[in-house]
Amino acid sequence: MRRPLLVLVALSALSACNREGDPTIPETLLGTCTYVNRFSDAQECREYRGVEWGEEAARADCSDWGGSLEMPGACEYPSILGACVLTEGAEQVIRVVVPGEDPSKCRSAERGCELFGGGIFVPSPLCGGADDYINEDENVFQPPVLECRDPIEGEPPGQSEGGKVCTWSMISGSTEEGRHFNDYASCERVLTQRPYAAVPPPAPPVDPDPRMDDPTYVAELEWVKTQVEASACVCCHQTSITPEGASVWDIDAPGNWVNTFSPYGLAFAGGFLDSSLLGAYPPEENNGFDRDHTGIPTTDPDRLIAFFAAELAFRGFTPDDWADADPTPAPFYQQSIYVPGACEEGEGVAADGSVSWSGGGARYVYVLEAGSENPMVPPNLDRPAGTLWKLDVAPESSPLRSGELRYGEVPEGSAQALPLEGAPPALVDGRDYYLYVSADVMIPITRCTFTYRG
Repeated sequence: MRRPLLVLVALSALSACNREGDPTIPETLLGTCTYVNRFSDAQECREYRGVEWGEEAARADCSDWGGSLEMPGACEYPSILGACVLTEGAEQVIRVVVPGEDPSKCRSAERGCELFGGGIFVPSPLCGGADDYINEDENVFQPPVLECRDPIEGEPPGQSEGGKVCTWSMISGSTEEGRHFNDYASCERVLTQRPYAAVPPPAPPVDPDPRMDDPTYVAELEWVKTQVEASACVCCHQTSITPEGASVWDIDAPGNWVNTFSPYGLAFAGGFLDSSLLGAYPPEENNGFDRDHTGIPTTDPDRLIAFFAAELAFRGFTPDDWADADPTPAPFYQQSIYVPGACEEGEGVAADGSVSWSGGGARYVYVLEAGSENPMVPPNLDRPAGTLWKLDVAPESSPLRSGELRYGEVPEGSAQALPLEGAPPALVDGRDYYLYVSADVMIPITRCTFTYRG
């Protein structure tokens, strides 16, 4: 099964199983595929493992990456950073071998696997010292801020106090309708919140789109474009403002820019795939833009839904084609339904209040009531009911180390996000709690339940 490119790049996400047990890799090997990764611009080698792989499917996957299937043989390099394991089934596994000999590249290899591929990264001995490299990179998630700016020259006064235009610099944020997001908020901040890579959209149809001769259609297309322009979507999907070009679909594309969407992308944009796991502001806090019903924020959900339903029909699809799909992106969904097991010995909150975990440095530490939902993304899913204590490390500060933190304390460079005021509730002897620790937003490193012994 080939993964939708939109999931891998535009939505991106992490595996639900970040280093909480190495995956099983079948011994059966069909063949290999060597290519240059379009995201990292570095060589990789894919091994197609398991009896469920057929030559046709392996060749198709390899071709997607610009390589040629070689049979038989394994991926062999004098030195590797590790392998990214992508599992479609117990006997259909892709093992992506990442060559290299520079330990400073370990973290980026891990992120490339888990953020872009939804896989599990198994480090080589070269990258085995997790505490030496986890979180020590420049791509830390920058939390959203509300930016209030004066209108640019020629635009009317804003709707906020003093005529300012106020916009959340967040992937789910939108500025005022009729304005451009990049004029009023920081795309630089947004690009830390979702991995970005320039992935050229598909080539436009050979023949001109006949609908562009229909004034009614063109007017509706232009309205949809204004909805996109007002949202943080432009930070990844408008060539003229992205660092290296648009990712997957592009509102700057010549002709009918909607033709750069895949059918999957159309279903996502129109809300026929549940994308609520990506987070959303309520419309009243987001300049009237709603993202509860559609993938692209909009001031008129019904109108946007109708537009993308018609686009699907033009391609020969209906919204019902996605009626049974799980919420997207898939790795976020897997994280949302993850059921934590018991903590390993030494993990949890000790009688002296010290908090211990495994997996390396931490930027977010939660202690929750047992049975609470898993923390997800801001602005509305990162503080689930049952959270007793949430500690956030500032992006410019070093991550926290296991055992050096005490429940209820706020070390320098961090801030208590919950409770909003005062100390967290005292833990009760004999009661079960949920410890959730993440290296960064949506990068869990320890998720387990423990019984407090005070």
